[in-house]
Amino acid sequence: MDKNGKIFGKISVVDLLVALLIVVVALGTVYRFASPAAAVDRGEATVHFVLRIEGVRDFTAEGYRTGLRVYDRQTGQFIGHVDSVEVEPHYEPVTLHDGTIVRAYQPGRIAINMGVVAEGRLTPTAIYVEGTYELTAGSMIYIATKYVQVMGFIYSISTL
Repeated sequence: MDKNGKIFGKISVVDLLVALLIVVVALGTVYRFASPAAAVDRGEATVHFVLRIEGVRDFTAEGYRTGLRVYDRQTGQFIGHVDSVEVEPHYEPVTLHDGTIVRAYQPGRIAINMGVVAEGRLTPTAIYVEGTYELTAGSMIYIATKYVQVMGFIYSISTL
């Protein structure tokens, strides 16, 4: 390297680092979008998932109805339609004075199992509904319908 920061008097070290960074980003992009896992698509399918909503007030049960359109509350993206609603009493774990933990009924609260049907795309690693929304069993989801906005978790997923 000479006194001007050039290698062999022709190539700048900064230019070399920038070119190397561009090559690394290009290779990463190609790997991400052209890898075998991303290329395999099992096709379109109708997806049914059950959303479990716990601890909501019992008088709000009327806001959960079949036929309602379901949206992602954070992005507003359409997800699917409600096809079933089951209401159950809500129980929470409570520690007794002797240290044992029991499930105690919570008056005025309910748990809701809401079935949602959506058009999706299956890949080897994930299920996507309505474009890019990834469904994962056990994950939390924030949804909105015409009548309610609520957080729940995906209890089960199946294809129809």
